[in-house]
Amino acid sequence: MNQEFLNMFGKFKETAEEAMKSNQNFEKFGEYSKKIQVTFLESVAEVSRKGGDVLRSLLPTESPPTKVLDVKPDVYAERHPICREDSLVLYAPNSTKGEKSKFEIVLHKPYTESLHQAFSLFRAEEQADAEERFIYLKDKLPKFIEIAKEMGNSHGLQKICDVIAEHPSWTMAHMAAHFALYDTFNNDIINSYLNSSDAATGMSPLQVAITTNNLKTVQILIQSKCSLEHVDHDSNTVYHFAANSCKEIITALSQDSPPRCLNGKNKLGYTPLHLACLADKPDCVKALLLAGADVNIAASQEGPEGEGNNIPGYVGHYLQNNPNTLSNQDMKNGGTPLHWAISRPVIDALVDVNCLINAVNFQNRTALHVMILQKKLECVVALLSRGAETNIRDCDGNTPLHLAVNTGNNSIIQCLIIFGADLDALNYKGETPRHLAARSNNSRGLYCLHAVGASRCTPDVSNCVIGCKHNGDYNGEPPPSIFGPTNRDLLNDMLSVAAMHTASEKHGDNLPKKGRLLCLDGGGIRGLILIQMLLELEAAIGGPINNCFDWITGTSTGGILALGLAAGKTLKECHCLYFRLKDQTFIGIRPYPSEPLESMLKECLGSDSVMTDIKQPKLLIPGVLADRKPVELHLFRNYESPSEILGVNYNSPYELPKPPEETLLWHVARATGAAPTYFRAFDRFLDGGLIANNPTLDALTEIHEYNLALRAKHRTSEECPVHIVVSLGTGLIPVTESNVSRMLPENIWEGAKLVFGLPALASLLVDQATATDGRVVDRARAWCSSLGIPYFRFSPQLSEDVAMDEKSDERLCKMLWETKAYMYANMASVREVANLLTRE
Repeated sequence: MNQEFLNMFGKFKETAEEAMKSNQNFEKFGEYSKKIQVTFLESVAEVSRKGGDVLRSLLPTESPPTKVLDVKPDVYAERHPICREDSLVLYAPNSTKGEKSKFEIVLHKPYTESLHQAFSLFRAEEQADAEERFIYLKDKLPKFIEIAKEMGNSHGLQKICDVIAEHPSWTMAHMAAHFALYDTFNNDIINSYLNSSDAATGMSPLQVAITTNNLKTVQILIQSKCSLEHVDHDSNTVYHFAANSCKEIITALSQDSPPRCLNGKNKLGYTPLHLACLADKPDCVKALLLAGADVNIAASQEGPEGEGNNIPGYVGHYLQNNPNTLSNQDMKNGGTPLHWAISRPVIDALVDVNCLINAVNFQNRTALHVMILQKKLECVVALLSRGAETNIRDCDGNTPLHLAVNTGNNSIIQCLIIFGADLDALNYKGETPRHLAARSNNSRGLYCLHAVGASRCTPDVSNCVIGCKHNGDYNGEPPPSIFGPTNRDLLNDMLSVAAMHTASEKHGDNLPKKGRLLCLDGGGIRGLILIQMLLELEAAIGGPINNCFDWITGTSTGGILALGLAAGKTLKECHCLYFRLKDQTFIGIRPYPSEPLESMLKECLGSDSVMTDIKQPKLLIPGVLADRKPVELHLFRNYESPSEILGVNYNSPYELPKPPEETLLWHVARATGAAPTYFRAFDRFLDGGLIANNPTLDALTEIHEYNLALRAKHRTSEECPVHIVVSLGTGLIPVTESNVSRMLPENIWEGAKLVFGLPALASLLVDQATATDGRVVDRARAWCSSLGIPYFRFSPQLSEDVAMDEKSDERLCKMLWETKAYMYANMASVREVANLLTRE
């Protein structure tokens, strides 16, 4: 019968081979395909007719040696027992019937079966193999079956024998946990092993139960007081095992108070949170976070002792109140919840609960890398404004700027540039961001990099293109030209040269070290422009700018910045602060609520700090006293005013402002920034920009009066006349056509024009009253020139009119990129200022 089947199979094979050899055309192949099908069906039918014995004859007749078989006890009556342990017996072979048998392990009298039932558990040719298996079984199987009677059948015994063979060092508690035998945990023998350790792996019964993903078993073991602090030989805790199970088990483990091992590292340097990420188990990740997992422990090969000195970050309370704020799909790459955040508010909240902003995931990417790849500009700005590092390299050596160029998002490119990204950083392939931009044909992105000084590739780079090649001349696509105010640049340059010549004649090469004046204009959120320009100046100086000036004056946003710098804030801190300030203060409709602004000012300047706490530099912060008509300009000072030096007392029916030693810093900041229609008045004060939005002339007047007063009192050693002026503006808006003159009525019959003309006229008057450029700059330059004082004015031309309460990250990043490009284009003047400020 076997031969007949083989003949039929050979016929089928020959037909298939014939079809495979013929590949002339599809029709021929189809004919053979049909022939194969017919032959196969005929063969199967023939086998079926001749009975199943054909197939059975081809299969092995002997069972595997480890298969549990039902046997009759009587068969073993004449067999010689070699070893016996209770009902477990190892029999010698029986050759009395002429057929050689094997060494065999038999279980008699299972406790849930008939006394006439037995099971053959193992058969072997060699006695040593049988004895070895008997030793594994004898100490556990009989007692375990006595306790777990429901396992006393061939199916249950097969499971037990397989587990004992695979895990010979498991205790009966391990086995009970593995098989989820709930009732066995009421047995004293099983309970005596609850906290035992597997000799081979170090696993506890609870850890075994967790691997089965059986919640009830885990709960029973926890109630039985199994140790939650147990670690195996690889330093895996119960939470390491639970990381790949389910959220319910993690919750059960931490239902009281989470043990210390929740944040322990195993020998590979992973915490349970890392393993849950690697296993792509977002529910387990969240459950661990809710249980109190520390998100700031980095995965490393340092092992359990290498946890570092990072501040712990616990986000469980936040997630409990905000359950749907993390992206599940990003968890498999590891990192912290910052990597998985879905919006700016989530990022801010996570940073506030100590989530490390520069932590890396398994690809060595920070949250900044991840948000750039997702093209989330608002999240990128949120991270950068909270101190995210811009130049960390990922697993490929790419910095965030490399990734931004690869994604082609020019707004993010501009954002990274203004936050100090390294323009010439090399990845592990030796590529700069400019190199990638040139090769990707992103002409605008290429220009973004070129305009701020990104270098071309060196001559030894062979695969470069014209936009980056060392001798290329293509620099990308510049933005459209902007028509600015009447162009006096050439005249101003010539006047500046003349002023410097006058100063040189007056002082020679010995320009005094004191008397350096910094003037900061007002402009709301455009104060970011002031910060960006100061950052470029600071880079040219090569050190902090805080100590480079003897006098600082600033109005409105410029005054707030001046106070921040004088109070010890760095420019980077101010940069980040302004980006956060806009989202916290420009809320709702104008006038905006004052409380968020005041809270931030207290936080940054101190709620109790007064003006006289600042010894250097001397501060002049304009405000407007609006409790009288006409209004008056008031200068908040941290020094004696000229009237105080001369002992002049004012007779006024109005209350005088408090002296410097009683004037709080944040009060000054609030008063000078009380811009009408944007914020409410502060006490008696309105925004200083109503009179001195460019405070240069008022500062020069004040300093001159101050020195005259000192001279009158014979205190000439305290004089500090101005010897250099650096004036920074908040940007020139594009010139656009205005039809105000045509909208004003010429006679009484054109009254309709008045309705449309007055608002436009009011806007024009406000613009001129608060103007910071134009003739006010010309007057300051002329005054300084007449006195032989070097005067430097920086204010970039903007491509669009940016409102004082602008919140768009895209528009603000573009504005600051234009500022950085402007400063780069005027680098000669920047370096000249730096040299004068730092002259020994």
